[in-house]
Amino acid sequence: MNKKIILLITIPLILLIAFYPIFSANSSEDNNTTINKSSAEKNVTENVSQSEKVAFIIPHPDDETIGVGGTLQRIMENGSTVHFELMTSGDAVTSELLTVNNYYNIKIPANASAEYRKKLIRQDSFKRVMAIYGCDNYEIHGYDDGTLNSDIVFTTMENLYLSEGYTVFYTVTGDGNIDHLACYEGMKKMKEKYPNLKYRQFPIYYYHTVRETPMALTNNYTDINVNIYATKKKSAFQVYYNINTILKTFYPYSSGYYSIGPERIYYMTDSQANS
Repeated sequence: MNKKIILLITIPLILLIAFYPIFSANSSEDNNTTINKSSAEKNVTENVSQSEKVAFIIPHPDDETIGVGGTLQRIMENGSTVHFELMTSGDAVTSELLTVNNYYNIKIPANASAEYRKKLIRQDSFKRVMAIYGCDNYEIHGYDDGTLNSDIVFTTMENLYLSEGYTVFYTVTGDGNIDHLACYEGMKKMKEKYPNLKYRQFPIYYYHTVRETPMALTNNYTDINVNIYATKKKSAFQVYYNINTILKTFYPYSSGYYSIGPERIYYMTDSQANS
């Protein structure tokens, strides 16, 4: 009887000792799986929280498409938050900046001046273009053409940084246009005060023979091939072309020349070239 009791006690102990490594390994594997899963989820969360917030400071409607119509799609594709600040409405009416036609039949007051009429039409076109790019995060300031200055641009950028956490800024280079120059100078002030942020500039007419050589804050630049983003860029050009077909020789939207050309992006340091 005693032998039976001893066997009943001994056999389970032997089995437990024999299979313990297997149970232990499975338990360890489960723990590692839990740890790895937790780590992966943490990394995903951190990647989302660390995605960049990119602000484009645009002087006139169409500058965003001429200069960075492909680049902005590339940035959005990478998952960054993108915001546009349209500073003026492109309302100037001169021999070079001709009137526009109301191609999309928007509501315009019967007594509207030529400048105000142009402002409404070009602002509407900008909104249509933003819809093409899939960006509903923008603000239209509506300053008159030629009235923009560096302080306005600087304040706009600083508010975006301090209030909303934007740390990457794009704007145009300086050239013969007073509003372009204001953006160039405004970014210069921003860079002097907040040197650790990322700053980008893009020329509007660097390939256009009748325009001045662009002034950038740096000589570092890269030419980005944006062919894969040409479809939306061409559609955006078509919107601007529709409201002003007479400018075909000045802005060859319909030819797709700008759409398939590279976009030149100036950046502040070599280490930021691909970021």
